[in-house]
Amino acid sequence: MDIMDYAIEQGKHITGNRELDCQAWADFEKETLQKKIILFGTGAACGYYFERYGDSKRLAGVVDNDSKKQGVQVDELIPEAFGLKAGETKIRDISLLDACKPNEIVVLITSINYYEAIASQLRQAGITNCFVQLIMEANRRKGLCKGTDEKAEEGLLKKRFAQECCQKEKLDKKKIFFRAFGDYADHGKYITEALLKVRRDLDLVWAVEHLETEVPEGVRKVYAGNWKRFIYEMETSGVWVLDLPVFEYIIKRPGQLYIQTKHWSSITLKKFYLDVAAFQTEPEKVRSWKREKELIDHIITGSDFDTESCRRGFEFTGQILQYGSPRSDGLFCETENREKVYQHFHLDRKKKAALYAPTYRFNKALGKNVHESRNIDLDFEQVKKALERRFGGEWYILVRLHPSVSDALEETEKPYFVIDTSKYGDSQELISASDILISDYSSIMFEAAFVKKPVFLFATDLQDYIANEYELLIPYHELPFPVAESNEELEQNILELNLESYKENVESFLDRYGVHEDGHASDRTAAFISDWIQKNEVKECRLYQS
Repeated sequence: MDIMDYAIEQGKHITGNRELDCQAWADFEKETLQKKIILFGTGAACGYYFERYGDSKRLAGVVDNDSKKQGVQVDELIPEAFGLKAGETKIRDISLLDACKPNEIVVLITSINYYEAIASQLRQAGITNCFVQLIMEANRRKGLCKGTDEKAEEGLLKKRFAQECCQKEKLDKKKIFFRAFGDYADHGKYITEALLKVRRDLDLVWAVEHLETEVPEGVRKVYAGNWKRFIYEMETSGVWVLDLPVFEYIIKRPGQLYIQTKHWSSITLKKFYLDVAAFQTEPEKVRSWKREKELIDHIITGSDFDTESCRRGFEFTGQILQYGSPRSDGLFCETENREKVYQHFHLDRKKKAALYAPTYRFNKALGKNVHESRNIDLDFEQVKKALERRFGGEWYILVRLHPSVSDALEETEKPYFVIDTSKYGDSQELISASDILISDYSSIMFEAAFVKKPVFLFATDLQDYIANEYELLIPYHELPFPVAESNEELEQNILELNLESYKENVESFLDRYGVHEDGHASDRTAAFISDWIQKNEVKECRLYQS
């Protein structure tokens, strides 16, 4: 079932407006024989126009009401437009229509959810010659039975395009392709910035979900939702730096270097991937990560413990680069990060900040593939008072939910001193800007410990979590942080914290697990990549052999 079938099944094509409900592609094609076309809407369904007509029609422009898309080329967003002359058209706002004569254009509304509102908007602008793609496609599909597995068909299409890229396009050893869990973020962000310091002749490409994501000068963004652009950039890059698995339709070419950074730091609390017993009940995931271990050339780790756990979790026998945790380098820039975070959230610089960063829980009804935020039961007022009694001054509490549940607090009423920072791009900057950290089972706890900041654990569902969520790599009560299973215990732990003793315990713990962060992991990783490019750069194209 594709996006059109789904919309039709939901009845989105039914308007009760006879004029719209009777539209057909034949009428659209007749109207456009002598007229130019303007597309209105650049959502996923927009690709149907380019798939159907390519460059065969006269496209006069593309309009979208979303200001974030305006000014962007269509082929950056729509995979079907990739490689077409029409794909180079820049998206505009509705003022584009002011320069058009209504009798010389036809507007094709490609939006699925807002076509009635857009049609009304066009009428107000004096444009009545418009067609709705969804309605025409619904009328075309009436009585048709596809009888094919469209998901498999789409996967085959992507695989063929990847093979075509491998066979026809040169490999650029100086192009580095980055993809991370959360747009421009994580280890890849810090590796990128270290590379920018040492050389400016690299093509640094980031696949992002949101084109408005800010990146430094010298970094090129591509929209991850445009599968053709995504595949092209990845298949022609000499180096991949990823913290997620490679899509199954991507082909790793001879001569490409794949560095897996994973999306945690030098020590993690929970077992992961192929080291998890329950993982074996999900054959698709097992197959994905078994394939992954064959593709990876190196894994970046930050400690003896990290190296050993990655050997098990990835079943990886290749060369591990134990350089440290690149993203943790950001923790060593406290003054800069505090200024940046406080300015971003308009906070009073005289006040202190505690970061509360709980992880997600599995949805008990829907299973482990569905995450939810089930444990936001911190008594903010009680914690604030305890912090002020123990450490003095006035305090903010910054809340950072896991990216998979980052929307959970948006509609919740919060005290004035509680700031929702869940959508902030860099958790390391938040840790660095804060004075203490409160968490539950998130491995973010260790990153605050790297720079000896006080960490308090608030785990009201401890027994249930251990029994039903994740297998732990480290026994919970062996962690060097005070554990509370209630707000009252947390208050007591804050009031009774002995900083000197705490720092000694943390230092001993990190030594035991071989963690020695120094703020230069990204420099070491960047130097490795730069040296590899220097040694392996070749002018000849090594093509994929099927």
